[in-house]
Amino acid sequence: MTQYVALCCRISRDKSGRTEGVQAQERWGREYAAATWPGVPVEVFADGNNSAMNPDGPRPEHDRFKEWLAAGRIAHVWAVEQSRLERDELRWFGLAAELDAAGITHLHTKRDGLVDVRGEVAGIKAVLNAGEVRKMRRRLMDTLADKAGRGLPPGGAHACYRGAKTPDGEKTLEPIPDRAEAYAWAADAVLSGWSMANITTELRARGVTGTRGGELGASSVRSTLLSPTIAGKRVHQGATVRGNWPPVLDEPTWRAVTAKLTADRVVQRSDGEAHLVRGRRRNHPGRKYLLTGGDPCLVVCGVCGCDLIGAPKVHRNGTSKPHLLCAVVKGGRACVSVAMDRVDELVMDRLWAELDKPEFLHALAVDEYAERRDALVKQLGDLEQQRTELAKMWTRRHLTAAEWSTARADLADQERELSGELANLPAPRARVDVAEAREAWPYMTLDERRDFVRLFIERVTIHRAAPETKHTFDPNRVSIAWRVL
Repeated sequence: MTQYVALCCRISRDKSGRTEGVQAQERWGREYAAATWPGVPVEVFADGNNSAMNPDGPRPEHDRFKEWLAAGRIAHVWAVEQSRLERDELRWFGLAAELDAAGITHLHTKRDGLVDVRGEVAGIKAVLNAGEVRKMRRRLMDTLADKAGRGLPPGGAHACYRGAKTPDGEKTLEPIPDRAEAYAWAADAVLSGWSMANITTELRARGVTGTRGGELGASSVRSTLLSPTIAGKRVHQGATVRGNWPPVLDEPTWRAVTAKLTADRVVQRSDGEAHLVRGRRRNHPGRKYLLTGGDPCLVVCGVCGCDLIGAPKVHRNGTSKPHLLCAVVKGGRACVSVAMDRVDELVMDRLWAELDKPEFLHALAVDEYAERRDALVKQLGDLEQQRTELAKMWTRRHLTAAEWSTARADLADQERELSGELANLPAPRARVDVAEAREAWPYMTLDERRDFVRLFIERVTIHRAAPETKHTFDPNRVSIAWRVL
């Protein structure tokens, strides 16, 4: 079996902080092998993207090296220094045993000279190397925490921003105008009841692509809208501070969008038991009709006040047509029954007519929920501040692990409750573009249409039919209570 000189290369930093890439290490190793073992073939095992700062990261080339070692295919091993082979003390002693079992008693290095793999010096170096890694990681974490505390942005690309510099030369972000405008529109669309699928379709039509230029996906849009970065926030290890870049979404809007997109929902399992699904938008499976369902139900009986249901009604000729019914299963007394399509058509005709009135549009600007919405936003902000203070206390070891865990869970429960209430508040009325909604109505999903209708209508009441109109549709049977008037 042919045996090789193994060159083990891994990204490194020398004492002056200069980075040594695997290409330079390979060049040094080949020169050493040619001079020390002329004629012996060389095999390079280079994990170029994995630093010792990430000791638990994947090292496919190191794993391949160990496989060759166990198979007896390696005669000599070279590395820049002992730590390039293994920097964790426990793993070093395991690797040293494997090297010794393969007949390799010495590791050849550029800086550490000839290392006896089972010697005491190698063991001491392993301990010191591991200690240095821990120090490096602490220094890195301190640096990251300091930058985050000053509001400097995190690394990586963001859908709405590009990198920039402050007048002082510090790193910051600046909005990309067309993308910022598109995602501001997307936030308003979420609050107006648009589905994420339709929002994504509209953004694509506007030419918006993924962060790296690929096709935009609904999950990517959702992640962008939920990102604290879009609200000008910097989050690091549970602590939140104001970033040094301008927000695309203001605080109330971002809070409302976050609450809307992360609200819990209850679904029914196949065994009939209710199951709480966290962190998703409410989506009621099996919904078929515009006015029925929801909490509270939008359409009620004018006789007994019971919520109406939508169900097909079979006629004598064998045909069926959806009707609004006062059903016993809902606690009703079969007081009323009316063709659903006629009611839907009448309600929408009246709604569009109202939206054409200047006084109605003026009333849209009145937001009776503004005070409560602002209070919820403030409470959520206070929770963020508490979480930041807890994170600092945990870092300084002023809290035990149990206290830290309990406090975080309590804050999470409070946040979930407040976010749920915020999600259930109607969207700010001034954000509704009536002309756009009218144009988009034929293309809206049923959920989008229901959310839009609920922005303006408090309740639709169906009254009992008069004897003379029993077999015809009487518009006077339908009365609408408007939210804004």
